[in-house]
Amino acid sequence: MDKAGRSSEQHTPTFQQALDLALQHHTAGRFAEAEDIYQKILQIDPNEPSALHLLGVISYQMGENNRAVDLFTQALNLKPNFAEAYCNQGLALQELGRLEDAVVSYNKAVTIKPDYAEAFNNLGLVFQELRNLDEALDSYHKALAIKPNYAKAYYNLGNAKFELGNLEEAVASYRKAIDNRPDYAEAHYNLGNMLLQLGKLNGAEKSYLLALESRADYLEAITSYGILLIALDRWTEALEKFNRKLKLVRGNNPVDPNLASFRFITKAKLKHDIEQFRYMERLSLGPKGLSKLVQLYEALDKEIEWPDGDSIAVPLTGSQLDLIRNSYNRPFHLVEAPEIFGSTLNRDLDVNSITYDYMDNAPGMTYFDNLLKPEVLDTLRRVLLESTIWFDFSYPGGYLGAMLADGLACPLLFQIAKDLRQTFPEIFKNHQLMQLWAYKYDSRLTGINIHADSAAVNVNFWITPNSANLNPNNGGLVVYKAKAPMDWEFKQYNAGGKKGHDRIREFLTENDSGKMVVPYNENRIVLFNSSLFHETDAFEFKQGYENRRINVTFLFGGRNV
Repeated sequence: MDKAGRSSEQHTPTFQQALDLALQHHTAGRFAEAEDIYQKILQIDPNEPSALHLLGVISYQMGENNRAVDLFTQALNLKPNFAEAYCNQGLALQELGRLEDAVVSYNKAVTIKPDYAEAFNNLGLVFQELRNLDEALDSYHKALAIKPNYAKAYYNLGNAKFELGNLEEAVASYRKAIDNRPDYAEAHYNLGNMLLQLGKLNGAEKSYLLALESRADYLEAITSYGILLIALDRWTEALEKFNRKLKLVRGNNPVDPNLASFRFITKAKLKHDIEQFRYMERLSLGPKGLSKLVQLYEALDKEIEWPDGDSIAVPLTGSQLDLIRNSYNRPFHLVEAPEIFGSTLNRDLDVNSITYDYMDNAPGMTYFDNLLKPEVLDTLRRVLLESTIWFDFSYPGGYLGAMLADGLACPLLFQIAKDLRQTFPEIFKNHQLMQLWAYKYDSRLTGINIHADSAAVNVNFWITPNSANLNPNNGGLVVYKAKAPMDWEFKQYNAGGKKGHDRIREFLTENDSGKMVVPYNENRIVLFNSSLFHETDAFEFKQGYENRRINVTFLFGGRNV
């Protein structure tokens, strides 16, 4: 945020002292005190552009972007050559999604002030958001030509290079950012991610450690470092990282007590939790008092005025949250799943045939049965039915998610990932595990809509017994033999909302190359190139908690590698 610009008009010492005092409050984050002084200045002189501009800056910083744009406009009407006001107006317009208008504002700023490096950097960010990556690169280079030690511009340049698939060039830009700002946690983190994708594991570890040295509670860096430690077979350390993140996010004193998954709930999520608590109580699992917890949740179900649609989130009131604060979306019961002796995979797998089938079905897809040894499948089933780790209820289909770094991590899943890579080296090549999750579905609702994943190889296998499946001819996965275009950004191929899904289906109609429909089967795995579009097939399972359809997904490697 560039908030240094003031008008050049001469004022009395008293006036200037008032403005300086306001700026001191403003810089220190005492917005109310600063705003009060700016308002008093404007009462004396309603046409003071500096006060209008700085009042706009406070509005932007407090998220009041429409008001900010109006105040910047007033300042610019009074002082048309006010470059800083144009730059900050661009920031507010950008937050409002008015990207083309933001480009106009930034361009006016640099026309007035050609050596305005910050405005060129911000212009690059807008072009990047507009997917005009060549223009974004040009803007970052202009910023750096003016200000060669501009760490933030090097960082943004690295992000743009990554989006273009130029990982080595992204690495060079992040290193430049760090050279100019050694404690730049985000640059260390992104550099680590690039090095991990490039298979430079030791360098990635150094970068993650430096990111965490700069910011100890950097949640994304803790997660990525944990994933790297899995690749290095340092599983105990990986679990320590994931447990640390879990404690930071969902412990007794979370870093963000206002996390959305604490404050909101859906009908589908509440129903799941009630069913899970009943299941645990029936098997004498978990802490004492589960029956009372069930009663609290059932009373809550009756109290909430639910909207139409089980996946629509509603806010919990303060009194409602107080009743369930210590249990709702907290990992109060975790099932251990240790590493086993030998391989986790079934010893009878025909590795050569499976590998040939994957390679023969370009650009890579196959499925087969009896993936895991029975004892491994049983343990995973216990983990996924009993552990209170189903925190993610953000999906429109109403299904729930359990994430690797949010309670799901365990040595047995790490071992499965390692065994897959070692057993099928021609498929997984040098691709490391990059992400892992599980989804649990209510048969009354729907599954995952069409999308592709940001990885190289996708592993999907099913946990729920076949006895729960009412229709053995479907209920699995549909994999389309069309890859998401490499020039599509993540939001496009990972499909958000009806517009995104419609665009994908239009693309598939135009590039019809067939599909592989895989019916559901317990312990069946689907292996495919992660760039292929895929979606959950229609499914019909019995009602009852233990009959919920559960799948586990691993992502290996990076999409640009």
